[in-house]
Parts: sequence; structure tokens; C-alpha cells
Amino acid sequence: MRVYLVLGLLMLVTVGGGTFMLWYGTGLQNFFSGIFERQVAAMDAAMRLESSLAAQRGFLTYYSLNFDPVWLARLADQQASFEKEIVRVRPFVDDEEARAMLNHIEGEFIRLTVEREKVVSLLDEGKRELATPVHAAARKRFDSLIVSCELFLDTLRRNLERDRAEGLWRMRLVNGMATAFLPFTLILGMILALVLSRQLLGPIRRLAQGEDDPVGADEVAALENRVHTLVERAVQARSKLEKSQTALEATERLATVGKMAAGVAHSIRNPLTSVKMRLFSLQRSLELNENQHEDFEVISHEIKHLDGIIQNFLEYARPLKLSLKRISPSDVTDAAAHLLGPRLEAQGVQLEVVRDGALQPILIDPEQLKEVLVNLVSNAMEAMHGPGRIVVEEIEGFMEPMGRVAIVSLSDTGPGVPEQERERVFEPFHTTKEEGTGLGLPIARRIVREHGGSLTLTQAKGGGAKFTMTIPFDNRMQGGARWQ
Repeated sequence: MRVYLVLGLLMLVTVGGGTFMLWYGTGLQNFFSGIFERQVAAMDAAMRLESSLAAQRGFLTYYSLNFDPVWLARLADQQASFEKEIVRVRPFVDDEEARAMLNHIEGEFIRLTVEREKVVSLLDEGKRELATPVHAAARKRFDSLIVSCELFLDTLRRNLERDRAEGLWRMRLVNGMATAFLPFTLILGMILALVLSRQLLGPIRRLAQGEDDPVGADEVAALENRVHTLVERAVQARSKLEKSQTALEATERLATVGKMAAGVAHSIRNPLTSVKMRLFSLQRSLELNENQHEDFEVISHEIKHLDGIIQNFLEYARPLKLSLKRISPSDVTDAAAHLLGPRLEAQGVQLEVVRDGALQPILIDPEQLKEVLVNLVSNAMEAMHGPGRIVVEEIEGFMEPMGRVAIVSLSDTGPGVPEQERERVFEPFHTTKEEGTGLGLPIARRIVREHGGSLTLTQAKGGGAKFTMTIPFDNRMQGGARWQ
């Protein structure tokens, strides 16, 4: 307890003092950064302001002597430069006195510009006698502006000196606090070293020398128990590591088997296609009775079923690549509804799309998402086994951690899916249909996840199934994608 007490005090002083120093040092850094960003930049702009004004001297006089328009062009350039410097220096001036002086300079410069334009106009009209007093007043205002710029620069220098003095005072305060904290830290460190020497290091040393009853043997025994515990944990960690390595090897073997299975499926598909074509040719060339024709239909159906299984398997095994377009998901919904229109009408299923307006365009692969919607609508039609109603609802919302999202939900009036089966339907090769492959919904969820979104299954209000597809507007793709 003494060790903990002294260590706690040492940590309190060190962490507390360090935190305070860090906080105060950050404030001091921001203070000096403000000086350089505000005062120094303001002084630099003010000096350029004065230089730009001084560079305008004499141009109007030279023009009055030879009426060369070059002098007016150079004067206009310097006036534009002066106005630009006024705009540049203004954001850095936060002192009321300096701001008032800058406003005065700007107002006087506007008056000077008006007087210069009047002088030029009178000179161009040949009224030199009338232009002379106006020119003299302009020169007087120009000299006054030079003085005002110098006073403005002196004000900025005083502000900089004031901030510099305040910064030095803060630095002296930091040094004083550091000097005050240092003795406390050293004293607490010495006390901690003394306590550790008497309570821990001394008993260990005496135990190592073979003394029968070392002082503080209870701490040493506790340390020994801890060491044994650490050894046991190391053994357990090694055992877990060996199990993890075995699991990793099994996973690698499964990945190899998966690649082999994809190759085998691809190899099976080619002869299966040939068999299907030959069977179609035989069916057209042979005269079959009713039983033989029925057998041919069963064989054709089963071959088509096998081809569908292989196609879905290859699609699931193949790395998904998205072809992105900026398009509204509402357009994808309309395309899927138009594609399935004849099937819906034939089965007597009513498809209703509910939306306040078309969803905002986002980066998606319209063909892949259309495949998802077609799959969901087809599943709903098969689940209803006849007439029914499917409602597709589109809304925009906000969902953590995806942010702003587009939500497309599809509800049907079928029997629904039991709660214990709702996640299993997304597992590969899990199906409740006699001729299903069990890959449609896993592929659909994979496509949605590649868009950075999610696909979930819940119960609709009427008891049927409700699939909800959520896609973020700022979607971060999980796999490869290309732009169009």
C-alpha cells in the first residue's frame, strides 16, 4: 500500500503537472502562432501598403507635363495594388484603434482617387489653371496619407510589442511552474525508491542469499505466484496459437478446395451446354411418344436446373467488380419493375412503388442493383404462390455509421420467414425451395455490401417478408470498382 500510495502521488504530480503544462503550452503555442499569423502578417501587409502608396508619387505630375498616358496606366496599377493591400491587411487587424486608422486611410485614398480623376479630366480639357489647385490639394492629401500609413504601421508595431511582452510573461510563468514541480517530483521519486528498496528489492536480495525468514517474504511469495500464473498463461497462449495455426491451415485447405470447385464447375458447364444443345437437336429430329416427350422435358428441366446452379456458383465465387454510375436508385427500381411486368401480370401480383420523390443520384452499379431487386421480387412472387401485393418503399435517411443513406424496402403478402431462419437465408446453399440453389440471396447481400450498404430481412406488418436495402450516399466500396 505504501508503494501504491507513493506511486499514485508521483503519477498524480507528474501527470497532473504534465497535463497542465501541455494545456498551457498549447495555449502559448496558439498565442505565438496568432502573433505570427495576425500581427506579423498585418505589419508585412501594412509595409507593402505604404510602399504601394509611396510608389504613386509623381505619376500625376509627370502626366501634367507631357500628357503621356503611360503615367496614368502606371498610376492605375499602383492604385489597384494599394486597394489590394488594404483588402489583404484588413482580416489581420483586430485592434479598434488600428481598424479605425485603416478605415480612415481607405476613405482618404478614395478621396485622393477622386481628386486625381478630377485633375486628369481638367488637364484633358485644357483647363490647367483650374487643375492646379486641385492637384495641390491632392498632393497635400497624398502626404497626409503617407503620414497616416506610418502611424498605422507604428500602431501595429506597438501591438506586436505588447503581444511579445505578454508572451514572454507567459513563458516565465511556465518556467516558474516547471521549477516548482521539479522538486516535488524528485522528492516523491526518492521516497518511491526507498520504499521499493525496503519492501521489495531487500526481501528478494535476502531470499537470494538464503536467509530463512526474509523481511517482506509475503510480497516475494505473491510475486512467485504471479510468475507461475504468467507461465501458465504463456502455456495456454501457446496452445491457443497452435489451435489458431491449425484452423488457419484448415481455412487455407478450404480456400484451395473452393478454387478447385470453381474450376470443376467451369469445366462441367461446357459439356453440359453441349449436352443441352444435342438434346434439343434430338428432340426436334426424333418422333417421340407422350411418355418419351415427358422424359425429354424432365431431362431438359434438370439440365437447366444444373446450369443455373453452376451459373450461380460461378457468380458467387467470382470476384465482384462494380461498374459505377451516378444515377438515382429510383431509376433502378423502375427498370426492375418494367422488366418483371409481364410475370407480375401473369401471376396477378400487384407491385406498388411508394416514394415522395425520386431518390438523389449516387454512385452505384445499376445493373447489379437491378439484379438484386429482380431477385427479391422473384422470391416474393414464389413465396406468395399466386396473386398478392408487393410494396416497394423508397426513402432517404441517416444511419450510423454510414451517414446519409438511401433506403429501399420490399414487403410482400406471403407467409414470411421464421425468425430463426432469417439470417440463414443469406448463407450459401441454404434454401427452402425444392429447385433453389441457395445462392440468390447471398449474391444479393454481397452486391449491396460491395456498395458499402446492408441487406436485412424482417417481418412485414401484414406478416410477410420485408427486405430492406440500405446504401450510403458517400459509399465506400469494399471491392474493385470502375467508373463510367
